[in-house]
Amino acid sequence: MAQALFNAVGKAPGVYLQEIAVAGPIAGVGTSTAAFVGPALAGPVNTPVFITNWTQFVSAFGGYFPAPLVYAPHAVKGFFDNGGQHAYFVRVGTGARAWLDLADQAAAPKPSVRVAAKQEGVAGNGIKVAVQAASIVAGVEVKRASASLASAAAAATTVTLTSAADVALFLPGDTVHLADGANEEDATVASIQPPSKTLTLAAPLAKAYTGAGTIRIGDLAAGQKRIRVASVAGLEPGTYLAIAQAGGPNESGVVASVQPALSAILLTSGLANAYKLDAGSQPVKLTSSEFTLQVTPAPPGAVETHSNLAMDPRHSRYFGSAVDSPTVDIRPSDPPNPDLPPSNVPAVLAATVLAGGKDDDVTALQASHYHAGIDALEKKSDVNILCVPDRTDQDVQSYMVAHCEKMSDRFAILDPQRNADPFTDIVAQRNAVASLGGYAAFYYPRIAISDPSGNGTLLVPPSGHLAGVYARVDDARGVHKAPANETLRGALALERELSDADQGPLNDQGINVIRAFPGTGILVWGARTIAPQSRTQWRYLNVRRLLLYLEKSIQLGTQFAVFEPNDLALRQKVVRMVTEFLNRVWRAGALFGATATEAFRVRADEELNPPDVRALGQLVVEVVVVPTVPAEFVVFQIVQDPTGATLKEK
Repeated sequence: MAQALFNAVGKAPGVYLQEIAVAGPIAGVGTSTAAFVGPALAGPVNTPVFITNWTQFVSAFGGYFPAPLVYAPHAVKGFFDNGGQHAYFVRVGTGARAWLDLADQAAAPKPSVRVAAKQEGVAGNGIKVAVQAASIVAGVEVKRASASLASAAAAATTVTLTSAADVALFLPGDTVHLADGANEEDATVASIQPPSKTLTLAAPLAKAYTGAGTIRIGDLAAGQKRIRVASVAGLEPGTYLAIAQAGGPNESGVVASVQPALSAILLTSGLANAYKLDAGSQPVKLTSSEFTLQVTPAPPGAVETHSNLAMDPRHSRYFGSAVDSPTVDIRPSDPPNPDLPPSNVPAVLAATVLAGGKDDDVTALQASHYHAGIDALEKKSDVNILCVPDRTDQDVQSYMVAHCEKMSDRFAILDPQRNADPFTDIVAQRNAVASLGGYAAFYYPRIAISDPSGNGTLLVPPSGHLAGVYARVDDARGVHKAPANETLRGALALERELSDADQGPLNDQGINVIRAFPGTGILVWGARTIAPQSRTQWRYLNVRRLLLYLEKSIQLGTQFAVFEPNDLALRQKVVRMVTEFLNRVWRAGALFGATATEAFRVRADEELNPPDVRALGQLVVEVVVVPTVPAEFVVFQIVQDPTGATLKEK
């Protein structure tokens, strides 16, 4: 700190300001972003799309299926109707988009750019794509200029020209060549003074020059990056250049930056060749290398022309952002093209049809399709709840649970099979899937909702509606409150109504029952996970979700500590931050205890961090919490005492 302060204030006496960044309090992470995996009418396949309302879902994925019955859209609608606000949807499907890889210009061509139809289906096989060569800058010349010298003494750093107008031919940074008979050398211009007809050089001259001498812009040297050009119009960072001199060398380069005031460009790497710029040499010309993409929709429609596309992301016409086509998507090849510029520019191609398009068939979906959709969620760290309403088989539901256990930051809601006996089939379904850590909850029965087509009611899985209840309770009470004894909005009836006697054995098995109560409506009447009965610490789903919330919040909130000096000060800072966070959680009612010390403990002492642990680069912090559990069974002990003696006992 002292050294940093010394460096900040400098050496002159005075008052200086220095901002000191300190780690702020740990912020709680979100707990109610749901992810739905299932079929849809449209939209990208195996790509999580973030949505915040039903209208966005319809716009991106097409709304309800007319036939066959698909439950995913109803689940999404139920989620938002019950209080959900943020969700991802991952479409699964058997369809494929037609595509074409554009080969590059290398001697051994490789895929450089992939063009794919916007939508999957065989219709995409009729789309045609053509590639034409293009150039934004055609043959701009490297600047050449020559003037007469008035005088330049040996060891001098100034050169006087015979004309003030000639001074304007040169700019700071120019490499110049001085010649006077047998005397000649190169120098660099540092500054110019037009009124005095003088150029100031960056270093003293080795020789003297008289009025018979000349000065011109110097030759391009091998390794040189800065090039003066006649015009920088059309040149920008990321421009691919062909550098050529008639009868001389030629090569390619990439513009790193442009200096308009100096009419100069800077290349990303030095020139491979030297180029003469004297009066007797041919001009050196720079030509940019782009391509034009033409797309013909199917059935034949108006041709889309996307002109002057560049391959470098720094370029304003980079193909990845410049192409806005209603017909195709265009993206870099995967794996990336290894060829160097400009060989990686797509080669000229006559109109060629895309291929490989295949129509979607939801009846042909396999478990592997759902596996791929679930895997796509691994890159989304803000997912908290996982629903796959269209699959109730052991394969997919086990995969859901395994995904949640692997990610350790999300929770699965499992749906029951349709038309299944609750005491045989449903129990067997529940027992086929387990999670030692309680990363999922199982619900029964299915619910009846109003059929969007207007044909009475429709029986659907409850997971989407339940995810909305989770979100609603999290927002109103907190993740520590069990999402039970809550109304299931939109539910008109149940597939099967159960009594207390019916529910008892199912509840013991970790099957959460949805019940209909006269005068109250349809309520969620269970809050258990699918953890084995012996794993009582993970019996209740609100406890599991609370721990996920605490773990993720602490993990993200203490990222600052990574690579900090592992000393006592760091330990104390981490303990202080975690303690303050848990104190807030306790005050919100999520932890059990009359005092904070009864509710949680945070320590990172020498016992946990001996020298051998510190030598491994580890800082061990122990966090013990006592979560609140739901009052699942509320028991009133009513004593009937005609004498009243019990009331007098102390």
